[in-house]
Amino acid sequence: MKQAIKEEFVQSYNLSVTPEEIQDDVHLFGEKSPYGLDSMDVLLFVNLMKKKFDLQLEAINTTSFQTVNNIVEFIEKQKQEESSR
Repeated sequence: MKQAIKEEFVQSYNLSVTPEEIQDDVHLFGEKSPYGLDSMDVLLFVNLMKKKFDLQLEAINTTSFQTVNNIVEFIEKQKQEESSR
């Protein structure tokens, strides 16, 4: 899953890095991001992840999408909740 997230991230923002260069715990968005992406960019990525992983999202705290590790944790939690319904 991490690789798929990284590939989507690089492709979506046309970055000049490879997915393998993205560290799992580096901020993807905001002031701490080395990629120069802001809060508007995170909203786009949330929507992309929603479609890619078939997530049922309503209101979302965008801090759940700060790092690859955060995104994986969020998706796994969502999938668990969906399966327990």
